[in-house]
Amino acid sequence: MEAAEQGAWEIVRVLERAGHEAYLVGGCVRDRLLGRAVYDYDITTSARPEAVMELFPETVPTGIKHGTVSVLLPEGRYEVTTFRTDGKYEDGRRPEEVVFVRSLTEDLARRDFTINAMALGADGVVRDPFGGQDDLQARCIRAVGDPALRFAEDALRMLRGIRFAAQLRFQIEPQTLQAITYEAGLLRQIARERIRDEWQKMLLSSPDLALPLLRETDLLRHILPRPQTFDLQVNDPWGRGRDPWELAAEWTSRAPVDLPLRYAIVFTAIQLDEPRVTKAMAELRLSTRLKQRIKATLRFTTENPLHWSDVDWRQRFFQHGPDAVWRGCCLYAVLHAPDHLKSLQFTVETRAKHQPLWSLQDLALTGQDLLTAGIPAGPAIGRLQQRLAQWVLHNPARNEREVLLAQARTWMDSESG
Repeated sequence: MEAAEQGAWEIVRVLERAGHEAYLVGGCVRDRLLGRAVYDYDITTSARPEAVMELFPETVPTGIKHGTVSVLLPEGRYEVTTFRTDGKYEDGRRPEEVVFVRSLTEDLARRDFTINAMALGADGVVRDPFGGQDDLQARCIRAVGDPALRFAEDALRMLRGIRFAAQLRFQIEPQTLQAITYEAGLLRQIARERIRDEWQKMLLSSPDLALPLLRETDLLRHILPRPQTFDLQVNDPWGRGRDPWELAAEWTSRAPVDLPLRYAIVFTAIQLDEPRVTKAMAELRLSTRLKQRIKATLRFTTENPLHWSDVDWRQRFFQHGPDAVWRGCCLYAVLHAPDHLKSLQFTVETRAKHQPLWSLQDLALTGQDLLTAGIPAGPAIGRLQQRLAQWVLHNPARNEREVLLAQARTWMDSESG
């Protein structure tokens, strides 16, 4: 048993010894039953939050208003939540109030999908009042109770349902899928950051399944700005007889699991121009670093690395860095030459090992060396360093101090003469 799981069971044992019910609950139970790796363990208990805090020396009142306390153990951080039912949801995310209850079944009834509404006790018995195990066997995503009510409580559950279907490669039960389609507009009340996080999990797991479901349910319009291709089945900008969103789904699933790269592929596939890309990234509240990496990748959309010369490779590395070049090569291969994807990745790795110059700091002489050699201080120093860098990129074996000084003097002499 891994340390993280041992810590979770220790919390259960402490709560039970104090006379409370306690169970592992939610995703950790689901993933155990599926034989998947478990990364987070949540515990549900009949103990009130104040009782939980008294039983453990290190706790954080993470969401004490809603019954959640984080217990800190050497094995990790665990969320422990009191059995509860939820009151009215005013913001489409959290209930205005919760009512603590003594019934595990009542607590499980408020959860989103049957496969997440199971609890596992220390006795090894799975408490499953809503048929989650049957739905796991049937590979089915089904809402607990009335799906429209579940989505009205928290509209993000619609995206979560599609993410689970994509990650687990399950089908969404027809009534649940119909409710997602009918209630898609509720996503407008959800914070963009929460939408972004779910979208990115899909993008990094199984976009080939997630994107078609997002289109079918009309949730996609609430993730990305509506490009011209959104509803036009007859539009064929790639000349392949296929809708651009279908290509986006296929291409992203073919690509290495890298977030900036997969974003760039989607934006390219649906042919968002630069202003729309900027708008999409802003609306999704992407970090500055992620936006920069996506833009750097998109600079390669018109490049064909299969035609680059040795100097071209060295220039691209010098101008953009190895990560951007790698993503640019992957972008080209995924869109235009899938058979070359692995070979281009290998080429980037191999050529990067022999790159003579990554920045001006890699020149074998410094600005001070040029000053000592009699080059006047000022902008001329910087211009000469840039010129020497280009010379080294064309002559990679010549990056030696005396050779560079001699070349600099030759240029200065020719200009003064």
